[in-house]
Amino acid sequence: MSLGLVGEYYTRFCEILQGDSVSFLFLLGTSFPAALLLKYIPSPTIKQVFSITIALIQTYLICAGDTLLPILLCLFSYLALRVVPKNVTGRVIFHVSFSLLLIFKLIVFSDLFVPSYLVDSVLLLMVLRVCSYGYDYQLDRILEGDNKDNSPSQLSSLFDYVGYCFCFVGYWTGPFFTYSTYNKMLHSKTLIRSSKLALSHMTPMLVILPLHMLQTTYNSLDYTMDEEFLTQSFLYKFLYLLAGFWTFKVKFFGGWIIAEGICIACNLGTVEQEDGTVDYSSIINIDIYNTEINWELSQCVRAWNKSVQYWMKTYVYDTTHLPKAVRTEFVFGLSAFWHGIRPGYYLTFLSTPPMIKLQQKVGNLTAKARENSPNLEMVYRIVSWICVRVISCMILAPFYMLDLDKILALYSSMYWVPQITVGVVFIFSVILPQGQRPERPKTS
Repeated sequence: MSLGLVGEYYTRFCEILQGDSVSFLFLLGTSFPAALLLKYIPSPTIKQVFSITIALIQTYLICAGDTLLPILLCLFSYLALRVVPKNVTGRVIFHVSFSLLLIFKLIVFSDLFVPSYLVDSVLLLMVLRVCSYGYDYQLDRILEGDNKDNSPSQLSSLFDYVGYCFCFVGYWTGPFFTYSTYNKMLHSKTLIRSSKLALSHMTPMLVILPLHMLQTTYNSLDYTMDEEFLTQSFLYKFLYLLAGFWTFKVKFFGGWIIAEGICIACNLGTVEQEDGTVDYSSIINIDIYNTEINWELSQCVRAWNKSVQYWMKTYVYDTTHLPKAVRTEFVFGLSAFWHGIRPGYYLTFLSTPPMIKLQQKVGNLTAKARENSPNLEMVYRIVSWICVRVISCMILAPFYMLDLDKILALYSSMYWVPQITVGVVFIFSVILPQGQRPERPKTS
């Protein structure tokens, strides 16, 4: 290969990797070696100073003056922890954090303030940390697993609290982890040989990065909001959306796999087993296999952004006093609000539970016929897999487009065929008698 061709490929690579991709590569380039070094620092205090320094330098280089926003959120939440009664800290911190998040989003939505890139991600993930700390402090599980005598939790010092909020591991993309997990990493005296394990965990990036580059070059989703795209044939738009939103997910796969590798590199959330293997399941954020291969929408959803789902289950679903019948919808609605206040977020998240329930109804309807027919079961799974891919595409479209007029223009240009099809299936699922759905083996 000639040097000229190599130079051409390099130039093209730089042209493709612009904006968010360049920022993420910078964060990877600084966070991974920093995580490897963090593991070998013997003093918990020096570890925290090092971690906070890395996070603040990264934030300032990416977000400039907006670095003040996460600092204010951290300090304001700690002040609330100091002044409110312990038996209500969870709820108070929750309401304070989400109120501040709402104010921030309303100001941005009104164009009164244009935040720097990625500061929104930092605030979202910091809200998870401060809310979890408030509830864990209230419920005496700050040092869960180390609190042998079940003594009441003591409020951490401001330095330790800031260290948790500004730990650079998981700071930009997740995964979420509790203060207890963070504290164990700080005070762990066991050095797990995790460098090779972390690099091995990140090997899918050899496939993900080229796929992301191809999608950016040949299948840009920005084109779906162009007038020219809306005039294309139904089949063209349908196939373009299927391909586009599949590769759209690849970007998230890459970010989370890198973040998981950084956690493994510094021994955060890792446990060495008796047989010498390392368990790091607590910091896994994405299960690519189940996201793409499973034929049940509910399992695909559970495999996506797993640490945030754990947060929603532990600190929202289990703590709310709403009836169980509406808790799931409330959690998905809060997930939409956590992302933003644009209509697309709510269409995406609030349409997911009904789609899951509809597939379960169809599964119950056909359960008896499939029970003694392996061939029919295989056909059902194949058809379900195709339907889940199509449903996922239509659910993700509002998440990307965000504005209601753009979403309606797309649906209208496709003659509302996916929505009408779902409506017809729903009507038949209500009219026809339901079978008994086979019980799924319980998993942790």
